[in-house]
Amino acid sequence: MKPAPPTPSKNFEAAAAQVKSNTPPTIVELIARQMDRADNAHERITTEGEVVRDVRGVVVPHPAIAIESAATKLIADLISKHKTQATNSTKTAARRIV
Repeated sequence: MKPAPPTPSKNFEAAAAQVKSNTPPTIVELIARQMDRADNAHERITTEGEVVRDVRGVVVPHPAIAIESAATKLIADLISKHKTQATNSTKTAARRIV
């Protein structure tokens, strides 16, 4: 029995809009999943606060801060490598329109 293909993440369209149209779907999905991860971590930080108590009762920074930071860095790196860029012909066409 073949496993079902994974369902696209909720941020797939937002990620696709940030990269070139010929970017492989696996890269777009990776960006989208990192966006989901950053969103989830941000929600936990908002709900639980920026500091929490560890198992010994010591106040420490919320672990989701590191997760959100790592996801955001990976998103920025991937988008910068695959971002859409206006070509010279597009810039010229935009000048003609104006």
